[in-house]
Amino acid sequence: MDLDDLAHEEAERFAVGGVSEGRVSTVHQQLIDSLRRSILSGEFVPGRRLRQVELAERFGVSPVPLREALRALEQEGLVVSTPRRGWIVTKLTEEDIQEIYELRELLEQQALRDAMPMLTDEDLAELERLTEQIVSTGAPEKHLVARERFYAMLYGASGKQRLASLILNLHNQLAPYLRLQRARHSADAHVHLMEALVRRDVQAAAAIISEHLADICARCIEAVQALDGRTRERTG
Repeated sequence: MDLDDLAHEEAERFAVGGVSEGRVSTVHQQLIDSLRRSILSGEFVPGRRLRQVELAERFGVSPVPLREALRALEQEGLVVSTPRRGWIVTKLTEEDIQEIYELRELLEQQALRDAMPMLTDEDLAELERLTEQIVSTGAPEKHLVARERFYAMLYGASGKQRLASLILNLHNQLAPYLRLQRARHSADAHVHLMEALVRRDVQAAAAIISEHLADICARCIEAVQALDGRTRERTG
């Protein structure tokens, strides 16, 4: 699963009038996906208060399924319920970013080692195609989505669903901060990673991924600092 798998439908799709019982779970998942996408895309920035009345009106749902969807996203670490402010988009600290980076380093290195011997020629061809998209696109958002699809496919080749799911969850917690910067990553390291994959060079690929994750950590910490600075300006 990657960001391209999230629902693209407009709010009208979530109108529940006349929905049959057989579609309830589908509509519920679509609501979760749409809320998640709003957070990952940066539309709902970290620290934003999520007013349930406004969200229910926007997505055309009643308060009950909305609360259930928010609880599901709370389990993913994307939102948090507070006593005074209600639901807010999770706002990470620099220490949180560092912890997530360390966890991703461990998990992604393991996923790479598990995936490398499982990659078929067809897998490598698709990864090559995604690499071309990463190199050629000039739009930061499309660039990020192409990268996310690449790594989802690479780690998915490990065949370890729980491992891939943990990596995705940690990735999603950092995604809003990468999008706050609206910055395009250099594609050079990614090209070198693809070359290492074609050579089946696990050691070289692992070193490139490690450097890539360190860069993500630094960028996210910068985003946290910038967000904290804007918050102080508004309240100062």
